[in-house]
Amino acid sequence: MNNFIILTPTFNDWRSLNKLLLEIDKNILGLKGSFKVLIINDASTIEPKLNLKNIKRLRKIHIVTLKKNLGSQKSICVGLKYLKKKKTKAIIVVLDSDGEDDPKQVKKLINLAEKNPKSVISVNRLKRRENIFFKLLYKLHLFITFLFTGKYIDFGNYCSFSSLNLKKLLSNASLWLACSSGIFKNCDSIKPHYANKKRRYFDSSKVKLSYLFKHSLNIISVFKSDVQRNSLIYCSILLLIFLFVKMTIFIVAIIIIIIFNIIIHYQGNKTYDFHNCLNLIKHIRKY
Repeated sequence: MNNFIILTPTFNDWRSLNKLLLEIDKNILGLKGSFKVLIINDASTIEPKLNLKNIKRLRKIHIVTLKKNLGSQKSICVGLKYLKKKKTKAIIVVLDSDGEDDPKQVKKLINLAEKNPKSVISVNRLKRRENIFFKLLYKLHLFITFLFTGKYIDFGNYCSFSSLNLKKLLSNASLWLACSSGIFKNCDSIKPHYANKKRRYFDSSKVKLSYLFKHSLNIISVFKSDVQRNSLIYCSILLLIFLFVKMTIFIVAIIIIIIFNIIIHYQGNKTYDFHNCLNLIKHIRKY
């Protein structure tokens, strides 16, 4: 398979995207094949500005502009649905446009995906660049996710895979909620590739704490049936303990778990645009 697609979502961050394309272009030298870039423009309020002057390999660039802002997870899902509709046959690399996903890993990810056509190659973080507060929040997220789902999902959007996997990855709406959870749930084989998370190319992250909280809930909500089963076990244990020690804290814990389940159930049902998400494409511009 000598066709390669770089898929990246972006919102107003054209400056970083231009640098990312240049860095990828430098790091894929030596790979034989045809390269295409699919940029999912998540309803940016700034007009696309691409600087392709020094680009040598990434000459086929399509910008898919969405009608409304969906966020990176849903933007990626739209892009993958679009590729599936086009019956794409290629190695696909998904990464964010801000520079935190190291473009030096693209060549390695392509090689791994070629050698493992039935697997998704996930990029798992060795070191993270956030401050200690965000690192603690991330560890808490991993712990709660594992506690309620039994799944340890230590990777994000950065991944590569053969288009042969698209049908299975998009067989349900899991990918619409969260890219990492959708891959974990729908893919039979995930092979980790370890790399450090880099700093953003420009400016600071615009992601708010509320978004990260919601994203964490979305990741967990993909496995809401596991959450319900494990919560029932935890509540039963807490109730038995309460009957022996008569401490109110155990009843409070049960109530918190019940509320958590209601929230997860609600989040898990927010998939109504998934099946018709290609209707959210405003236009496609080719460069």
